[in-house]
Amino acid sequence: MKFDIAMDAIQEAGEAIMEIYDKDFSVSTKDDKSPITEADNASNEILIKALNKTGYGILSEETGHQGSKDTFWVIDPLDGTYDFIQKTDEFSIMVALVNKGKPIFGIVYAPSLEKLYYAVEGKGTFLNNEKIKVSEISNPADMKMVISRNHFRERDQNIAKNIGITNFIKMGSVGVKYGAIAEGKAEVCIYTTNKLGLWDCCAPQIILKEAGGLVFDKQGNEPQYSIEEHKMMNGFIGCNSNKKMILGAINE
Repeated sequence: MKFDIAMDAIQEAGEAIMEIYDKDFSVSTKDDKSPITEADNASNEILIKALNKTGYGILSEETGHQGSKDTFWVIDPLDGTYDFIQKTDEFSIMVALVNKGKPIFGIVYAPSLEKLYYAVEGKGTFLNNEKIKVSEISNPADMKMVISRNHFRERDQNIAKNIGITNFIKMGSVGVKYGAIAEGKAEVCIYTTNKLGLWDCCAPQIILKEAGGLVFDKQGNEPQYSIEEHKMMNGFIGCNSNKKMILGAINE
């Protein structure tokens, strides 16, 4: 099956990344001033080589788009490159399959944490083959919000405080954050920035949604994905509950 190809490829990429992680490695700077390591490139090469066999298009953060525009893979070969460089362990590889604008399959693999999240539309979310669900916590005073360690935005934290959330957990990769919500270890993640790429959000979206969570943008709409637009212009918000309250705080 084509999903099996993706699953095997992401684990092979994880092995390659960990070999590099455990030694001295080179770091370069991309045109947008963000870092890229030899691990990003090694992972990208493995994923593209494998996913080309499926016949679907591919959109990669590192090498752009090729093939079909209707059904295509979205890959982030190494999400949380700063965390990889800083050796926090909170980085991931993310792969999703988009069909007609929405993710129908997704994998977030955090090899250093030994966590493999995956989800299929309509079939739930799994962590290391065990089905997981979001928490039932809905009282803002009891909710935990995951925030970025390296891309901190005070505005997003202030939005949460206005809701009544005061418990914040710093994490790396978007995939690791959304995985934490999917397995009930946190309840909210708010990105109001327009800097995130499709590859940052596509797999995390289906991982959280299939675990019973909610994923939406600043206008309250479920994010859609197309080859023409590579940035999430309206932000990216995930939670287990309280969508109306969060949107109210964002747009007040």
